[in-house]
Amino acid sequence: MKNKFIKPFVFMAFSLTLFTSCVNEDDFDIPTLKPVVFSEDFESITTGSGSNEVPVALDGWVNTNTTGPRVWAGKSFNGTKFAEFSSYYSTTSSDDDVWLITKTIDLSNSVNEVLSFSSINRFYNGSVLKVYISEDYDGTIPGIDTATWTELNPILPTSSAQNDLKISSGPIDVSSFNGTNVRIAFRYQGSKAANPTTTFQLDDIKIYEN
Repeated sequence: MKNKFIKPFVFMAFSLTLFTSCVNEDDFDIPTLKPVVFSEDFESITTGSGSNEVPVALDGWVNTNTTGPRVWAGKSFNGTKFAEFSSYYSTTSSDDDVWLITKTIDLSNSVNEVLSFSSINRFYNGSVLKVYISEDYDGTIPGIDTATWTELNPILPTSSAQNDLKISSGPIDVSSFNGTNVRIAFRYQGSKAANPTTTFQLDDIKIYEN
């Protein structure tokens, strides 16, 4: 009876030794995670629906329209919250120049930074979004005109064929601003009178090390 148990045990031990001897330590290395410097997914905001708009209000952020009363609004769909603007809901005679500007982001302790966010267009009838970065914006509404803004080049939906498709708008290299405090601005420019009135949805903003 004793021999019947010893033989399987010896075989299993030999098989385990053979297997482990063929595996390198590198095969078990955990991939290095990219440090995230800044992240905003809008899940903490209050939302409205349709023409019932609740302005996006986040600590340290600026949300303003330099030419009209309406600003970026909090919306939700399928359990996901995001920021949205459309000139469709503005008055017939108005133009919109709407800025959503992040709080100060410290890039002094990171390297090789890139920006990413997600974009969705609805009812597309023209491009409406520009994205900027600034090192000297002071966080005030008058300061928008006096700050130095560098325009970035994100990937954005550009046609009605891309309506309702979630586009990954990045990565965008911002590493040249390393070592400074920056703010990112999302600027919607549209017009109910002269178009475009494209609905633009913004979400999942991140700056991380590449």
